Order: sequence, then structure tokens, then C-alpha cells
Amino acid sequence: MDIKVGSRLKCSLTGSEFMVVKTGEGILSNGTKNLVDSTEKTEISSDTKIEGSGNTLGKRYESKSGIIVLCTKAGPGIVSCSNAPMTEVKPKRLPSSD
Repeated sequence: MDIKVGSRLKCSLTGSEFMVVKTGEGILSNGTKNLVDSTEKTEISSDTKIEGSGNTLGKRYESKSGIIVLCTKAGPGIVSCSNAPMTEVKPKRLPSSD
């Protein structure tokens, strides 16, 4: 699957959804399932035995290869790139406006 900036992806296992903010190399997955285009019709699994801290709505996750995704629908598991968990991007501190 070719991912571009603005692509919307979802996990057919958990129902988590993501939007691509920056592209890079790698295959995106959540739990053990690869992410698919959000327009594809898939059944969401009722299996809740997914490890991971969970994907948080509104948080950005970054891979070592440079891919950044924004979580648009929270769910269990942790988004990964090429089987390596992605890290949460911390917000940048702005200078004070004294």
C-alpha cells in the first residue's frame, strides 16, 4: 500500500484510526495487523487481548524512519512501523510572551 501525507488508515483488529502526517519507509501495523485504508470495509474483531499501552486520540506517533501519524480514533495496542513500536511525539514548548 502506498501511503501519502493525508492518507487515513485503520486497524481492522482494534478499530484504531490514524492519519499520515509525514511519510517515510516502513510498514505500519497495530498489534499484529497491518493498517489498511480506512475506506476498506472490514469487520472489527472482538478480541481484546491486545498488548500495548493503547493509542491515544489526538497524539502523534513517530517511527525511527521518519513516519509520523496522528491518532484520530483511539484503541488498544500500540502503532508500530516495521515491527518497532512508534514513540509519542511530545509537544514543542513555545517561548513565553512576557
